[in-house]
Amino acid sequence: MGATAATIWFTDVAEPKGILAIVGRPDEEASRVIAERVLGGPVAGRPESLARAADPQPGHVYVASYGGLTVVTHDGLRVSRPSELDDAWWDLVPAKRAFLLIADAERAIGGFAHRQDGTVRRSFSGHPLDILENDGLPELFEGPFWAGEHPLTYAEGVEPDPRALPFHPMEFAEQANRELLGFRFTHPLAPTDLDPARIQVIDFVPAGTPPEPPRPDMAPPQAADWQGQGQQQFPGQEQRPEDDRGKVRSFFGF
Repeated sequence: MGATAATIWFTDVAEPKGILAIVGRPDEEASRVIAERVLGGPVAGRPESLARAADPQPGHVYVASYGGLTVVTHDGLRVSRPSELDDAWWDLVPAKRAFLLIADAERAIGGFAHRQDGTVRRSFSGHPLDILENDGLPELFEGPFWAGEHPLTYAEGVEPDPRALPFHPMEFAEQANRELLGFRFTHPLAPTDLDPARIQVIDFVPAGTPPEPPRPDMAPPQAADWQGQGQQQFPGQEQRPEDDRGKVRSFFGF
């Protein structure tokens, strides 16, 4: 099944994927300052990989600051539509550009948004049978998806739904992530993809929180080949979710 992710990136660099290809340990002090803003007080941190941090645990915030490139993952980023995200998240780190990725495997919702100079330029979210949000001008990578080159696949004996989109929104959203950052979370990765398991972040919790056992090693989210051509089978194609508009989250106190 596809990966679950709730991440927001802030960037002032021209080629984020080039930076990610060479980064090592994040700037711990700069990352800590951001984490303390989110959690509202002193924090304690330990190393984690972005692959596991992308599906954030409640009560944790995962941060990696690399100068002009910063990633934050937190349970508060789990919205159904980018427009539901409180502006405090967009303004968390001063940056020229920000990118939000939403991938909810349980509800088969995928979405993304690009914001530049304080304005959201493109946002999308959807389920295989519904477009939940579709604002701004499409980006170049979107063409093959809207043209039907990444069609949904169905379990044997399941008839295609005439309302279905010409692609799975989770695959669509992860391709937006790949275009900007050089990788996606769902395996198998392309030969040219960076491996998010090799991108280091810091897992922060409020200071004084009792230590937790390490998260168990888990296999990366796998997706079956589509007709043997490397296209991916994503979850949720046979069900229609409730219209969950959710609740706009305030920045402090969640």
